[in-house]
Amino acid sequence: MRPHLSEFIAAFADTDAAGIVHFTTVFRWVEGAEEAVFAELGLPFIRREGAILRGFPRVAVTCDYLAPVERGDRVTLALAAGEIGDKRIRWDFEASVAGKPVAKGSLATVYAWREGQGAMQAALIPAEVKRALEARFR
Repeated sequence: MRPHLSEFIAAFADTDAAGIVHFTTVFRWVEGAEEAVFAELGLPFIRREGAILRGFPRVAVTCDYLAPVERGDRVTLALAAGEIGDKRIRWDFEASVAGKPVAKGSLATVYAWREGQGAMQAALIPAEVKRALEARFR
């Protein structure tokens, strides 16, 4: 399996008072890589059709922080589809600086839709999206 690789440079705004990248920054990088995968495949990340919104809300996240990241560090984030189900995608990720792992974890999403401000409802991942992701990551 060939992961998608994205690069980020840790900015001042990403850090906490100790000058270390805030723990939530890793999740923003993961979401940036996820959105880049959809762009690479020519797929919409979020679909809006009138009042109906379709996309992949987050349902679970995990992360093990292995080493601090400081402002100016160049971070490589490797993103792989650990699971592509009928309604769910689990993204597995590893962030590294100069080849040294600094964080690893997963992000689970479920394909869902809502109308207006209504409740989200799970749905089947569109066949073209599932096929494209499977072809890219398998």
